[in-house]
Amino acid sequence: MTVTEPDTQGVEAALLVVDPDLAILSADRETTVVWHTKKTHRVSLRTATAGLWRAFAVPRTVRSVVEPLVADSPALRERLYASVAGLREQGLLVPYLPDGVTLPTGRGGMFNAPVLPLADALRGNASDLVFIGMPYDVGVTHHPGSRFAPNFLRRTSGALFQYRDTADGPPGAYDPVGGRQLLAGRRLADVGDISQVVHTRNGPSFAMLTQVVSATAAAGRLPVVIGGDHSITWPVVQGLTGHHKALGVLHIDAHTDYAEPRTDGWERDLHHGNVMNWVIGHDSVHRVVQYGIRQLEQPRCSPSDKRLVWPGTTAATATPQQLLAQLPEDIAYHVTIDVDGLDPSALGSTGTPLPGGFTHRELVALLGLLCRSRRIAGIDMVEVLPSASEVDGLVAADVLLRTVDAATGPRS
Repeated sequence: MTVTEPDTQGVEAALLVVDPDLAILSADRETTVVWHTKKTHRVSLRTATAGLWRAFAVPRTVRSVVEPLVADSPALRERLYASVAGLREQGLLVPYLPDGVTLPTGRGGMFNAPVLPLADALRGNASDLVFIGMPYDVGVTHHPGSRFAPNFLRRTSGALFQYRDTADGPPGAYDPVGGRQLLAGRRLADVGDISQVVHTRNGPSFAMLTQVVSATAAAGRLPVVIGGDHSITWPVVQGLTGHHKALGVLHIDAHTDYAEPRTDGWERDLHHGNVMNWVIGHDSVHRVVQYGIRQLEQPRCSPSDKRLVWPGTTAATATPQQLLAQLPEDIAYHVTIDVDGLDPSALGSTGTPLPGGFTHRELVALLGLLCRSRRIAGIDMVEVLPSASEVDGLVAADVLLRTVDAATGPRS
């Protein structure tokens, strides 16, 4: 039987992704055994087929996976398309349809941006910034639930801003408070979620996120990762440091997420409460500046020449000169926003809230100053816990929108 490429006008042209109800039971050099946690059946995959299956951990089209592998071999192309068809028949690959996505338009990403395969999002002038969902909260030590945040924020963000493109480029939206257009001329794309078989702690999903961030940065796009718990910042930083040999990290948080610099054992020990141990320990990370820190320390964190702390809301009353004085201009910066940096009165839907944080206006002003004044290599937002009320989702999405606008606009 001859296997042809799926119809590009039909449902087969939709994104495919690894079924999230799958788990890897075992894997060696020859065989990977996959278990469907709901249908309770097992499938054994040979190494090559397992590698093809894993390529769909990020939502992708068949074409974007197969074509780079085949060169000029029609026979190999046919075998690969047949393998993908077999994976679908076995239920190992399923259509990717996040909440709000409708076919064939492909809308429904953050701020109603188009949902595209990664290869398409990074091609030509399809995007200036790329949203990447990371529905992962295996690294939490208190309240889980942030794995649902990417799609929660996709749903709520459209109430703030509806991205659209025109023949003259994206018009953005007018901000009557600031008296200017937001995101004018910036092209947005969303590549969906890093969808691993049941997420294992610090496992393959981290490697996949690192690869996606690395590819996005290499293509000259700004990766914007939506978590997920705060441990995901580590694979994001790993992806960025492959392209930025000197990186700074601007860290919004109520907690230090830090005890001492570390360079060993993150696969075993890393979680959302100590992620900065490895970030600060990374050779390519030259500066970590933490804003909003107010957690009681017991014992006190170890000192580090790389680390600077603006406790509580002190950054909100500092002058721009004071805030920028210790941020070298010759390096790029990653911005990581834990929403518990906000006061619970501004946003309470997070796993470890603490009183005494920033107001929405204070945090937006701080991030705007930092992102307009320094070169931003990446952004992540973490620790949102979806709730019945969409208000907190709107607050988080608004902070992200204004941060992205400042990071991709003219530098001042």
